[in-house]
Amino acid sequence: MIPEEPHHWHCVCFPAERALFLYLIFAAGSIVMLRPPSWAWLSIGHLTAAGLVWWISRKPIPASRQLAALQGIAPVLTFAVLYPLTGKINIGLSPWILDGPLERFEASLFMGQPSILLAERASWIVLSEFLHACYFSYYMLVAAMGIVLILQKRLIDLSRAVGVLCYCFFFCLICYIWIPVTSPLYLYAPIGSPLSNGFFYRLTHQMAVGGGVVGGAFPSSHAALSTLNLLLAYKLEKRLFFVTLLPTIGLLVGTVYCRYHYALDTIVGMLVAFVFFWLWKSGGHGPLAGGCP
Repeated sequence: MIPEEPHHWHCVCFPAERALFLYLIFAAGSIVMLRPPSWAWLSIGHLTAAGLVWWISRKPIPASRQLAALQGIAPVLTFAVLYPLTGKINIGLSPWILDGPLERFEASLFMGQPSILLAERASWIVLSEFLHACYFSYYMLVAAMGIVLILQKRLIDLSRAVGVLCYCFFFCLICYIWIPVTSPLYLYAPIGSPLSNGFFYRLTHQMAVGGGVVGGAFPSSHAALSTLNLLLAYKLEKRLFFVTLLPTIGLLVGTVYCRYHYALDTIVGMLVAFVFFWLWKSGGHGPLAGGCP
């Protein structure tokens, strides 16, 4: 059942703010434990950011519902900053990077390496371009739910949906710190011609190489957030679910076909999404319901 919009927005606390606060505190503790280069400055930066989030969460909610909605989704803007920082934190675990064990387990499970075999056995440029385009559409797919809910003025649903997406993403970041697995993109030879001549191939690979993080592959946050977004769409806006279904399936296949992730990265990412969706469905009794830090 979709909750009704409240008449008094001063009573709202934002799950995304709580998720960001908890992650920053956990990351600061991880930095102190792992002692990567410049660990003191990194920990101070994370703790300062956590203090700022705590201070903002204690302020009165803006009277304008639009400003309140903006505050509720603002933590999403930190994704682009916090993701690359995990690569600076997990350096303390660099001898423990799990590529070898994961690669061997996946090869025994699938009788080969799917991130190599898929593109070799289905070397069709139309398929390659479609899957790369789906992978590139990740940011649009994740943003679509928020845009639709804003346009529909369903701000309570917006706050809860963005909140669970933040919890899911920050969980993935914690895994990148403590379970570092490198993307096959950095370990194997790139896909060759003619697939590498495609427009979306070049576009997505430039983006991946420029924004990737060593050790930031398990679980796949692309798989986790796109799957979770699809599940939320099925529950909150069926039309959006059917619009995003095919691109999401293409993205999930593309994470492996395009050699950005091991198959297990994607499978575990999808499982993470189902866990957080279940927590989201539990309603207002768990941490995903929000509450000020």
